[in-house]
Amino acid sequence: MPILTEPLHLHSKHTQLSLFEDEQGQIRVAYFGTRLHDESDAMSMGCDQAPLLYSTYADSFSTPRNASGEYDLCIIQADGQISLALVHEHYEKHSLDKDRHEHIFTLKDPAYPVKIEIHLCVYEQSDTFEQWVSIHNESNTGIQLLRASSGHLYAKANHYFITGFRGTWGGESLMCETELALGHEIDFCSDTGTKAAQEGTPGIIIALNEPASETKGEVILGSLAWSGNYRLWCKHNQHHYLYAGVGLDITPAPYQLDAHSQFETPKMIWVYSDAGKGEASRRLHRWARQYGIRHGQKERYVLLNSWEGVYFNFNEETLYRMMERTAEMGIELFVLDDGWFGNKFPRNHDKAGLGDWEINHTKLPDGIRGLTEKAKALGIRFGIWLEPEMVNPESCLYQSHPDWAIQLNHREPKRERHQLVLDLSNPAVRGYIINVFRDLLTSNPDIDYIKWDCNRKISDPGSTYLDASHQGNLAIDYVRGYEEILRVITAEFPHVTIQACSAGGGRIDYGTLKHYHEFWTSDNTDAVERVYMQWGVSHFFPAIAMAAHVTASPNHQTGRSTPLKFRFDVAMSGRLGFELQPCDMNDDEVNYAKQALSEYKRIRPIIQFGDLYRLSNPWKNRVAAHMFVHGKRAILFAYLMDKWLADWPPKLKLQGLNPQARYRLTELNVDDSGFRTESHQRIVGGDYLMNSGLLIHWRRPLQSLCLELEETD
Repeated sequence: MPILTEPLHLHSKHTQLSLFEDEQGQIRVAYFGTRLHDESDAMSMGCDQAPLLYSTYADSFSTPRNASGEYDLCIIQADGQISLALVHEHYEKHSLDKDRHEHIFTLKDPAYPVKIEIHLCVYEQSDTFEQWVSIHNESNTGIQLLRASSGHLYAKANHYFITGFRGTWGGESLMCETELALGHEIDFCSDTGTKAAQEGTPGIIIALNEPASETKGEVILGSLAWSGNYRLWCKHNQHHYLYAGVGLDITPAPYQLDAHSQFETPKMIWVYSDAGKGEASRRLHRWARQYGIRHGQKERYVLLNSWEGVYFNFNEETLYRMMERTAEMGIELFVLDDGWFGNKFPRNHDKAGLGDWEINHTKLPDGIRGLTEKAKALGIRFGIWLEPEMVNPESCLYQSHPDWAIQLNHREPKRERHQLVLDLSNPAVRGYIINVFRDLLTSNPDIDYIKWDCNRKISDPGSTYLDASHQGNLAIDYVRGYEEILRVITAEFPHVTIQACSAGGGRIDYGTLKHYHEFWTSDNTDAVERVYMQWGVSHFFPAIAMAAHVTASPNHQTGRSTPLKFRFDVAMSGRLGFELQPCDMNDDEVNYAKQALSEYKRIRPIIQFGDLYRLSNPWKNRVAAHMFVHGKRAILFAYLMDKWLADWPPKLKLQGLNPQARYRLTELNVDDSGFRTESHQRIVGGDYLMNSGLLIHWRRPLQSLCLELEETD
């Protein structure tokens, strides 16, 4: 007798997932899509073709009618057999609150002592679903995991268009859409061990039948909440089924799961929309601000980071002057970046000092407390940079504990950026790092902000702590250790804001953001290139988490010169910050910055909490444009990326407004080049702005527009 005697219909506000148990005791998906008026219609046709909710290696051969040859889980049992068959034994539901409902399906192998729990959490209001799996080894001997995915997405259509977000240092989250041909497959993966998202955001967009549109069509947006190696793969089989697997990547070595222990996969997050990818993003953003990002409903401060302003070359007086100008401009937080630590091996460059988290008394004779007291006197907050997972061989820490670094026996460790990676699978290493934070934050209680950096990958995947049978566990146990450190620190210091930085955007993922408040989008601060990167990032992550800084011109990475207004307008569409030497700004620049900052603080809630509408794609058009709508107010950002002399872009049609309302339009951040529109302080109907559009007078490349819209009474 099946455990589920009736179909199970899981509902969010606009989406329905219908499951049933077949005669063999396996859970299958009958329907996933728009919520039906009659939920039972999901079972009316085609259930004999229904895919498994979660599949094993054996299942890929046992269901030829829709087999793709793909699977979620593969285990080597204690007897050496690659064998697993799962039968459903128990179902339970937990209503966590009015919005969240968790469903747990317990399946067991009748021949081997292995139990699997499939967890499905439905978020009603944001139309978001989470899936993850717990694998329990109930035997007295160890087993090995060859694959342990979080789950998969299944679809049936004539055409599939897959959008990936690949990248590298200085060019993160660059999107590309590809039609997946019949019989072909595509992989998106990362194997860096640490800064995994730099090779590509761990997420995909699947568009059914036609390319992904912002405003129409069926799309599924999937993201993996994991900070380590991952694999997202899609296969379009000969029967027109699409299998999209999502999970951490165990390769190249099996994961040893010890006797009477369990393994929990990361969470797979997915959203369905029949109104295009714009609506899918908005749903995910709403979920993220409430559940996926730490303190996602609390406004973020405007900060100035010292890095591009002074790099390693500073002393106490230099920092004091920077902080005074920071406060004068209206910036709320000063962050001291790299170079403040190390005495025997002073951190005057990137070749020494990592791991020795002691104040450099030559640079800072009054210590961190002198800086926090200065900040307090100026009425601003203070933050500091750390790279706790790394060590320079030229450090006291490495001289005392060379075995704490990840390394291979009989091999000279490879250095990258003159540093090595500490082994976070080792409890002693985790304890050391936790104590570094405790000492720093306890002795300096006025530190409000930590920039946590991680600047290199794992290249010598060996652990002096793990035994021979567990060496293959290192990449995963490293991430588990990293997460443990974060859990301890955030519990003990809940008031401290933490930014995830990993050579730029190496940790743009929801595994990280459950512990962090924001991420550093890229070390490339060129405003032109940031338009493209921030456009890609916005598909998965809301503006409140996206750190974007106004930097010097010419830009330090690309040498490109851009107008101050353009740099402001680009940075204001994320969490606004600065990364320059404010003392080098002239009076006109300071006055402009003061006014722009004042405006940003006023409109900050719209950007950080509003719904995002992407209007004009920079990858396809010379104008990039998007807007945020929050209640009766909206903010439009538009950027002219390039222009030919005879080229006059058409009107820009807006979205998300109330068609019945009338809006007062106000241009912000106007510079000496004048207004971009003829609509400043005019009142216009929402229906007109969405149907006819806004005429913008573009005159030359790298002009930009920041426009406030507010409903009138």
